[in-house]
Amino acid sequence: MVPEFRAPASAAEALRDLAGDGALAVGGGTQVGLLVRQGLIAPGRLVWLGRIGEMRGVAADPDGGLSIGAATTLAELASSPAVRSAHPALAEAAARVGNPRVRAVATLGGHLVHADPRQDLPPVLLALGAIVRLEVPGKVRRVPLRDFFAGPFETAVLPGELLTRIVVATPSPADRSTYVRFAPGSESDYPTVGVAVRLGVEAGLVRGGTIGLAGVHPHPLLVDLSDLAGLPPGPEVFASAGAAAAAACTPVSDQRGSADYKRAMAALWTTRALEGLLALTA
Repeated sequence: MVPEFRAPASAAEALRDLAGDGALAVGGGTQVGLLVRQGLIAPGRLVWLGRIGEMRGVAADPDGGLSIGAATTLAELASSPAVRSAHPALAEAAARVGNPRVRAVATLGGHLVHADPRQDLPPVLLALGAIVRLEVPGKVRRVPLRDFFAGPFETAVLPGELLTRIVVATPSPADRSTYVRFAPGSESDYPTVGVAVRLGVEAGLVRGGTIGLAGVHPHPLLVDLSDLAGLPPGPEVFASAGAAAAAACTPVSDQRGSADYKRAMAALWTTRALEGLLALTA
């Protein structure tokens, strides 16, 4: 059966179209199209969000930080001066997803709701402490991204809810962040492991930090580095962070490597990411 197609012009109209069983929101359609063609999903109604101007673009959030519309494409995210200034790691990660054709249509909201544990942007947004805005008619939920991912291709979005915006707080002056990915096959492929790190260094000591991991756990994973607070950044501290990342993840063996190999790569690339940050702050 061919699904009904709707193209609402506002978030309110989209929420009305999403009411009832079988309705599915569509951003760029890069994943939904594949899933429909493969018979893995059979929505009765597709609600395309591409006409909704209020769900696109990057703006200042009233509480500080950046508010990013869920229908903003990854290409727009990668090229946004506001994102590149405040969170260059996020812009860099967006610029490395897939290929230019994918980035031109794929949206940030669709990227997050798809919840593939191998994706590039979730670990960056986790490390940055992002919050997602979920709406139903007359009600808004703000969910920290650390509570958003429930498992492979599974999120906290409830039936009828629409992810409308993603909010990323302004970094403190002591914070630095970066994203590295290990994709030994093709650069446009999913990474074997993706590592985002945020580290606060002040007066020569670590003030805190977080790690976001992709590809090594059933869902994008956040690892806290508060145990390193008060220590001077250096090889021993970074090796400890790598060990913490490896201990926290639960990878599965597949064509990209064994579980033990992926755990070792999580430790290695976490350490390398932190070493790169130290060089930037030196």
